[in-house]
Amino acid sequence: MLPTLSPELKQAQQLAGTAQVFAIIALVIIVTTIAFDGGVPIGVALFDDSLDWREKTNRIGLLLVALLPAILFYESVNRLRLALQHYDKGEFFSAAASTRVAQAGDYAIEAMVAIILVVPNLTIWITHGGGGFDMELESATIGMLAFACFVAAVGRILTAATQLKAENDAFV
Repeated sequence: MLPTLSPELKQAQQLAGTAQVFAIIALVIIVTTIAFDGGVPIGVALFDDSLDWREKTNRIGLLLVALLPAILFYESVNRLRLALQHYDKGEFFSAAASTRVAQAGDYAIEAMVAIILVVPNLTIWITHGGGGFDMELESATIGMLAFACFVAAVGRILTAATQLKAENDAFV
């Protein structure tokens, strides 16, 4: 028998359900933009007879590099969606949910590192044949990176809290 939830927890459960719907909408939008931003140009590059294989490889490589942050953000949002599923079911002290929150933060950190370092440098190396170093470092990217770090930290704190609750429940 499940315990009766307080009004605050019921509201949090409903919020998790609503947020899960928005996460699904975001995932569909991300996939759609990846398909249009990457799939169409990749298809054009593959079937363009005026390009030799090196130029095709360069174009496709640049497109894939540019899509890397979106792919990582997709997985970050997906991990949060999976955590929200647990919260929607009233599983507020779920180890799986807290682990997924931490993973979402980790994927977001990886996406931000890709935006700041990986994409600019691989773009330079692919287009110029190697050499050089560049960073995309603006106040917005620093803020997003900090936010991603905080999400990862909160996920780890929730994991520790879940373990502590499990130990306390076992003791009582």
